[in-house]
Amino acid sequence: MKSIYLALAFILATFSPLKAEETYQTAPLLEENLIDNKIYFFAHALCQNCKTAFIYLNTHHSGLNIPITDMKYQHNFNLYKQCVKKFNIKNQDLKLPLICMGNHYIMGWDNTSPKKFEQVLKEFNTNAN
Repeated sequence: MKSIYLALAFILATFSPLKAEETYQTAPLLEENLIDNKIYFFAHALCQNCKTAFIYLNTHHSGLNIPITDMKYQHNFNLYKQCVKKFNIKNQDLKLPLICMGNHYIMGWDNTSPKKFEQVLKEFNTNAN
């Protein structure tokens, strides 16, 4: 568990900080455990890739109402650890953002991520119905 904290600290330290006007508000989620038919967006306010993913989701999928699960809250970090464990993600592979959708996840965000998100979302919606 200590190695997860160290890995996350390293990840957060490598991202460039956002300007104050580019941050977004978050709050701890209410559930104690991951819910399979819910989308989780694990992020941190200082993560530039998280901001890019947030803008994409807010622009193209605002109707999904995906809450930003900010890692600064211990409760959210506990859910993050559950997601990491669920998908057996190795500590050296940890990145933010981490988007969990049912039996799939997307870790990190680059120019290929929007297409991957659309594919995973389609499958997630099919399985949810």
